[in-house]
Amino acid sequence: MTTRATPPVIIIGMHRSGTSLLTRVLQQAGFFMGVGASRNEEAAFTNAINAWLFREASATWDRPESFDWLLEDETLRPWLLDYMEGVVRGPASLRFLGFRRGLRGGGMPGQNRPWGWKDPRNTYTLPLWLELFPQARVLHITRHGVDVAASLRARRRGVFDRRVRRYRSLRGWYRNHPGAPARRGFAPQVRCRTLEGGFSLWESYLQRAREHVRALGPNAMEIAYEDLLRDPARLLPQALEFCGCPPDAERVAAAAAAFRPDRAHAWQQDEELRAFATNVSDRLARLGYVPPAEYVSDRTG
Repeated sequence: MTTRATPPVIIIGMHRSGTSLLTRVLQQAGFFMGVGASRNEEAAFTNAINAWLFREASATWDRPESFDWLLEDETLRPWLLDYMEGVVRGPASLRFLGFRRGLRGGGMPGQNRPWGWKDPRNTYTLPLWLELFPQARVLHITRHGVDVAASLRARRRGVFDRRVRRYRSLRGWYRNHPGAPARRGFAPQVRCRTLEGGFSLWESYLQRAREHVRALGPNAMEIAYEDLLRDPARLLPQALEFCGCPPDAERVAAAAAAFRPDRAHAWQQDEELRAFATNVSDRLARLGYVPPAEYVSDRTG
């Protein structure tokens, strides 16, 4: 008897948007997201494919714009797809499936239980993935752009501070190393050094993701991080059903109890971030983010 293959759920959305929070719940419900997942619940194998595609476009996750040139290159695109199809069906897919699951045959397309993968770069590479998996579903997680920009800036500052401290302590070694220059620098993602840089990146990802959601209709679902924190008892079962995982009431209740609604709209608690939100209020409104009533009251007196 032939078991019908299950299309994947491809998770898209901007970095620092709370996707890891939801994907942990999905995995607890039996949703398979690949072996060797990172602390961000991302599989190394699908990350490697997306990274390879971005290199083909001379793009990075914080400078994704040139990926559109790749998608428009009709001479290149068929070869990319041919290679990707071979990789996801062939022996390399064991790095995603694991040995036991991979022995069942069919590679990634042969899976017969709820599965998928998460990577913010999916937001741009999705058209290629959909050619390989035309029945795939897409889950989009959103978060307020000011919170995303602040989180990106904080992460970048943390990386910079750690690497500078290490460089200071080993300065002579670094400067005189015969294999210099080092592969890693002082801090990547210079665009995210400022709130404006991170915010403009958020705009790009959000606009692109929503184009996909609109085009896919019932095969796509969008969830706001803030709504998930405030009403997990309602939204978690919806997300689980969408991903093919029948929700277990006890498991959902336990997961919902661990959510922290106070983390929604954290920008409102910071004077600098409130001022920045005011400056970009028109841009936020164009993307459906209107300040809560209590914040408007505070500003207008």
